[in-house]
Parts: sequence; C-alpha cells; structure tokens
Amino acid sequence: MTSPADDTVDLYLSDIHNFFQTPEVDPFLGENIEASGIDQLIDTMNARPQSRGDIKNVVIHLPEALPEPNLPVRVRTAITNYCDAQIRLAVQKKREIWLEGRKSLKIGLVFWAICLALSLLFEEVIFTRHVFGRLFGEGFIIAGWVGLWRPAELLLYDWRPYAREKKRYEEIKAMNVAIVPHAAAETRMPPSI
Repeated sequence: MTSPADDTVDLYLSDIHNFFQTPEVDPFLGENIEASGIDQLIDTMNARPQSRGDIKNVVIHLPEALPEPNLPVRVRTAITNYCDAQIRLAVQKKREIWLEGRKSLKIGLVFWAICLALSLLFEEVIFTRHVFGRLFGEGFIIAGWVGLWRPAELLLYDWRPYAREKKRYEEIKAMNVAIVPHAAAETRMPPSI
C-alpha cells in the first residue's frame, strides 16, 4: 500500500465509488478488498510509526476505461466534503463524551462521598473496633472508588479515539490526490490452479 516514496499511499480500486463505499467482494474476480479506499488509507495511517512522518500523497489506481477528465476535481471535492462531515461528527462525539464525563463525575463524587461517610459510620460508630466495622468500612471505600471508575474512563480515555479520528481526516484533507489508470489485469490475482 505505501509506495517507495514512503509518503505516498497507492490504492487500487475497481471503481471510484469504492473510495468511500466498501465494495462487494466477488471471489470469482479474484478481488479480496474488504474495506473502502478511505478505510484502507486510515488503517495505513494508524499502522504507520510516527517516526516515519506523515503521508502526503494518495494515488488512486482505477481501471483504464474509468477515469474522466474532471474526475480529479470531483474526487478532491468529495474528499473535502466527506472529511468535513467526519470531522464534525468526531468533534460532536468528543463533546458528548466530555459532557457525559462531567455529569458522571458529579454523580461519582456524590456517591464516593456517601460511601466514605458510610465507611466512617460503620467503622467508627456502629461497629467500633470490631471486624465487621473494618469489613463494611473497607467495602464502602472500594464501592466509592468503583463509582468513580466510569467518569475517569470517560474523561481520560474514551474521547481520544475521536480526537485521533479528527486528526486523521484533517490529514487526509491536506493530502495530494492523484488518479492514474491501470490495466485491469494488474489488480487480478494470477490463477493458481
């Protein structure tokens, strides 16, 4: 997928619409593409070490008969529109997670405070210097920390995939896109029987 230039990704598609849509797999044609072109591009970007730098170019290889004169302009416009929509969606999802995280944190802190109070109540008042006081006291403290687990997960981790997704689509928008024809035989697998 990545070319020797190391900043270029080559995508071999049977139709330009397969850049955004997952093509139907037809085993009789020898094609084994299970993802759209943009999904293949994002997978390549995610698997690439940061030390190798950004991908700057995408070369879309289409069968010879398909490329039209104004196709590169249409593809550039479609990529920009698609990426803008995905960026808006990622920003919205990230915002929703932050809102949910803040609400969960408020609930979690109240629950934690109640559990802490119950822990002190059981350990210091009800079962003073008794094994049950220690048992209930520790149990309420653990329950309180468990109540903070989900808010911590939301605020520390759950928003990160959407931030990465936003960054990926911004990078794709900035890439140079070229469309080149190729012979249909180049994408076919040679018969092995």
